[in-house]
Amino acid sequence: MDRIKDEINALVNLLDDPDKSVRQPVVERLTQLGRPAVKLLEKTWETSSDQYLQSRIENVISTIQQGMVRKELKDWTDCRGEQLIYGAYLIAKSQYPALEFDAVDEQIEALRAQIWLELNDQLTAIEKVRIINHFLFSEHKFNRSVRGVQSPQLFFINHVLDTRKGLPVSLSIIYAEIAARLDMSVKCVDLPYNFLLCYHDPTYLDDPDGIMFYINPYTRGTILGRPEVTNFLKEQKLEIKHEYTQPCSNIEAIERLTEGLRFAYSASRMDEKAAFMEELLQIMRQGNHDQSW
Repeated sequence: MDRIKDEINALVNLLDDPDKSVRQPVVERLTQLGRPAVKLLEKTWETSSDQYLQSRIENVISTIQQGMVRKELKDWTDCRGEQLIYGAYLIAKSQYPALEFDAVDEQIEALRAQIWLELNDQLTAIEKVRIINHFLFSEHKFNRSVRGVQSPQLFFINHVLDTRKGLPVSLSIIYAEIAARLDMSVKCVDLPYNFLLCYHDPTYLDDPDGIMFYINPYTRGTILGRPEVTNFLKEQKLEIKHEYTQPCSNIEAIERLTEGLRFAYSASRMDEKAAFMEELLQIMRQGNHDQSW
C-alpha cells in the first residue's frame, strides 16, 4: 500500500508539468489506479494554492469517478441487474461520487420494516398494495414533483428519498424495491410518457400475461386495470404494443431512468453530463443485448 501511495504522490507532482506529453501518461496512470488515487488527489487539491493545478486535479478526479461508475454499472448489468435500487444508486453516484449505497439501503429498509409490520398472509394482493400506498403516500408524504422532467435532481434516488418528491420512474423504482423486499411480485412497466408498476402472478388466469392489476405511484398508488392502460396509449395516439404493458427487467427500468436524466441534462445544456449518460445507456443496452432474458 505504501508503494502505491508513493507512486500516486510522485504522479501528482507531475500534474503541473507544462509538457503535455509528460502529463498525459500521468493522467492515464492515475485513472488506472482508480479509487486509491482520489483521496490523495483531494488532499493535494486542498493544500494547493495553484488554481491551474487544482483544475487539472478536478478533471482527473472526475475521470476516475466516471470510470468507477462505468465499471460498477457494467458489473451490475452483467449480473442481470440483480437489485433494482442498486442500479438507481449507481446513476445517482454519477452526480454524487461520495454517496454510499448503505445510506440509500438504510432508508429503503426502514420503509420496508414499517410496512412489513402491517402485512400478513391472509391479505389479498390489493390489500397489501393499499398498505404500501398508505405508508408511502400518507404517512411518509411521497408525492409527484411539480418541477417536471427537465430537473435532473428528480432522477437521483437519494434526492427523491430525502425530499419525498419524484417523477413516475423514480417513485416507481422506490416502490418496486420495497415491494420486492416484502416478497411481493410487483414489477416495473416501461409505459411511454409515464411509468407504472404491475402486480404479476404467472398463475393468474384472468389475464393472458398474468397481470392482476397495475399501480401508478405518480398518482399515490392508484390501482388500474388493463383497459385503463390501453386507453392511455390510445389517448397519447401510440401504437398499442405488447411491450408497453408488460413487466420490464430491472436493467430496462434503469435505462428509462438514465434516458430521463440524459434528457434533463440536455434541456439544461449540460452537454458533457448528457454525453456521459449516453455512455451509461450504451453499457446497459450492450449488456441487455448480450444476455438471454
